[in-house]
Amino acid sequence: ISVLSSADVDPHLTRIVRRQLGDGPVRILDAGCGRMWTWNLDGIRYHLTGVDVDADALRLRVAERGDLDEAIVGDLRTAPLPAAAYDIVHSAFVLEHVRGAEIVLDRMLASLRPGGLMVLKIPDGRSAYGFLARRTPHRLHVLYKRKIRHRPLAGTPGHGPYPVVYDAIISGPGMIAWAREHGLEVLTVVGENGHLGFFGRLAPAVDLGLRGAATLSFGHLTARYANLAFAFRKPADPESSEAG
Repeated sequence: ISVLSSADVDPHLTRIVRRQLGDGPVRILDAGCGRMWTWNLDGIRYHLTGVDVDADALRLRVAERGDLDEAIVGDLRTAPLPAAAYDIVHSAFVLEHVRGAEIVLDRMLASLRPGGLMVLKIPDGRSAYGFLARRTPHRLHVLYKRKIRHRPLAGTPGHGPYPVVYDAIISGPGMIAWAREHGLEVLTVVGENGHLGFFGRLAPAVDLGLRGAATLSFGHLTARYANLAFAFRKPADPESSEAG
């Protein structure tokens, strides 16, 4: 897994989209879209559908940004998703909050057309940062958002953070194994440590603490990165995935 700066992740993913799908138009499903769209796809024509279980967040998204062509309130485990309808399925920092994340992955894959791309971002549950996130109380996550990330509305309706679950699949090995099991081509896997920038002058001390935790785990955890981004390609011939 190569490690990029957080500022370089989205341009890297956008280059893959252009190389695979051209400049559009493309239909995108943003699964767990929340209040904002942070992926810069300048120059690519797209139709954007957002699905989120949080009706307040989706309402704010429509009112404040107005960038969705279609907005659907629904749980990704049960919401009706049309089969083979999207060129890109995108989900950023959602799956760690879902109990039954593999069900969501399977349903998102079914909604992706043959030859389409699945672009996913997760905090790695096997990173030192993810390990601490799993084992600290939710109220501490809210405090972190308010005091470190300077988001005073954190924890109010429509605003994260949301309680974390971290199913076993929410890790680098778990996601890659799932992709290969379903015959997907792994186009890229990159890590980033952008969270350190939010700590300002304390960033070196936080980094040192996470590296110490990784060392004490005897290789089970990593501090090289906290977050992972993946781009998977669904086979153009759907029968090839079944054969794989």
